[in-house]
Amino acid sequence: MNSIYKYPRLYLNARFEENGIITLEKEQVHYLKNVLRKGTGDHLRLFNGMDGEWIARLGELGKKNGEARLEERIKEQPTDGRRVHLFFSPIKKQRMDFLIEKAVELGVTDLHPVIMNRTENRKINNSRVSAQVIEAAEQCERLDIPVIHDLVKLPQALMDNKELSLYVAMERENGASSMANHSYAGDYGFIIGPEGGFDDNERALLLSVEKIKPVDLGERILRAETAVVACLSYAQLSIT
Repeated sequence: MNSIYKYPRLYLNARFEENGIITLEKEQVHYLKNVLRKGTGDHLRLFNGMDGEWIARLGELGKKNGEARLEERIKEQPTDGRRVHLFFSPIKKQRMDFLIEKAVELGVTDLHPVIMNRTENRKINNSRVSAQVIEAAEQCERLDIPVIHDLVKLPQALMDNKELSLYVAMERENGASSMANHSYAGDYGFIIGPEGGFDDNERALLLSVEKIKPVDLGERILRAETAVVACLSYAQLSIT
């Protein structure tokens, strides 16, 4: 059984069924054929976020086209419907790459890019972020793909999610409590501020919302991407 985990693992947006023929995407054909040197008869693992994970056998790979036949489901799709949301301000390119990758690895189901008053990067390359999300899910053995929500301003994000229990990483806030004081069950989310932190108006807005609780991440001031890892790691460890 352990040997199957050596097979390449790819995500495909298609429905799966036993003996079904799956058409591979052009980039996947290139990766399998030219990077991994795979060919007809070789095995790989496929998942689609809906039907679990399957072993598939490659057919002939052309220059741009290729197929695989599904042989056996090796993992059922999880039925846990819990949603973990991350609200974050877009940051510089490499740090943003790290943030997205680690958020996926640590179980975020919903990524919410949010424009805040000190946000410097006010645009999102959705295609790039989507590719990063898929690649991270392929690497970390997830069976689902996180949802990437539209880029909106902070007040709109709060209005759209007013029923969700939210924890905001807020340094130097007298009312902030330790993360150990909270239970991270059911649906919940974290709000991480931009580089330079929330301004006074945003702090007042966040503290005025009943379902938002400020949390303290310790005595040091963390970068935005580090705060993401700290929050998600603590929450995940507290419920496993």
